[in-house]
Amino acid sequence: MEKQLVPKLRFPEFEKVWKKENLQKLCRKTISYGIVQTGGNIEKGVPCVRVVDLTGVNLDAENMIKTSEEISNSYKKTILEENEVMLALRGDIGLVKLVEKSLVGANITRGVARLSADEDLINPFFLNWVIQSNKTLKQINKQVNGSALKEIPLGGLRKVSIFLSGSLIEQQKIASFLTDVDNKITKLTKKKELLEQYKKGVMQKIFSQKLRFKDDNGNAFPKWEIKKLGNVFSSFKGKGIPKGDVITDGNYKCVLYGELYTTYNEVINKVVSSTNSEDGLRSKKGDLLIPSSTTTTGIDLANVTALNFENILLGGDIIVMRGKKEINNVFYAYYLSNFKKHQIASRAQGITIVHIYFNSIKDLEIDVPVVEEQTKIANFLSDIDVKIEALNTKIEHSKSFKKGLLQQMFI
Repeated sequence: MEKQLVPKLRFPEFEKVWKKENLQKLCRKTISYGIVQTGGNIEKGVPCVRVVDLTGVNLDAENMIKTSEEISNSYKKTILEENEVMLALRGDIGLVKLVEKSLVGANITRGVARLSADEDLINPFFLNWVIQSNKTLKQINKQVNGSALKEIPLGGLRKVSIFLSGSLIEQQKIASFLTDVDNKITKLTKKKELLEQYKKGVMQKIFSQKLRFKDDNGNAFPKWEIKKLGNVFSSFKGKGIPKGDVITDGNYKCVLYGELYTTYNEVINKVVSSTNSEDGLRSKKGDLLIPSSTTTTGIDLANVTALNFENILLGGDIIVMRGKKEINNVFYAYYLSNFKKHQIASRAQGITIVHIYFNSIKDLEIDVPVVEEQTKIANFLSDIDVKIEALNTKIEHSKSFKKGLLQQMFI
């Protein structure tokens, strides 16, 4: 029995078995639920943490809804103190965040609970991490009431039991180690966000011609021409591939219209879907793909994707554009998806199902640099995307590592 109360992964200097306690005993104050209503959002006042705020990487008090001090003080049991744990008990149940200095004195809204650790029994940082472990989350979710609006009552939360080391030193060491891993993820995420912001800003300068490239001899490229989209590109239409024909490891690679705004960005570097069906329009290297229908808004249709693979089957509801003369399709994927995005979206039609047609955008005026400058711009932006993707891979690996630690460092 004692062997079952020892985590799989442990610091070698600790040997004692762990114990089981419920949250009611481990929290020094009554676990509190958030205020029911904030009295309306005001510009300055007491920040109120909602469940949706817990979904972000960092909590920004400035961007939270605010309530008056009078209303906040009438719910004193829900005013946050440093190092308490906030837990979502409605909606995205199980989201957890630790209260940092910037949120001390803030309040919580309905659906968020505050847990104040009895620090003689449990380290608050350890409490934050053990709640995120699979076994604890399973217990929490067993306390859910309701079907349409799922919610956990405080009585149910208090009954949730966790396993913990009786050594506060071991708890601290576990918490510090996991916090270091989490800080690494946060730094990588921030670095990725800054690079994405840089890409967005530099594209605006490039496509508005505030920033120009030079040729290999250091000379300026010619002035950009302005032409109608239909004079630069010919249009074709993809052919429907039945959902049942899309299979894993099929003989033929294919692109589906929904993937153009859910899976791919400006450039397809790897085709993810396949089929055994041979019927359909096949791609040519240099194609540009645009989804032609959606159930959301026209802005989702203004995603232009470059495909540089031959003989890929192109599904229905895809507009396929091919240059009438030599063009760099990667340049135009970046240009149209970003600089002309809202102009393309404004030409979408429909309410329940929104469509866009080549005839609706063929008279759109576009810039046409010489191909050599198109290529330089495309390569420059592609290099930024390579760096963004490398950061994204590191983030995903770090998240997987963290997930594995949570499974092995807790019982």
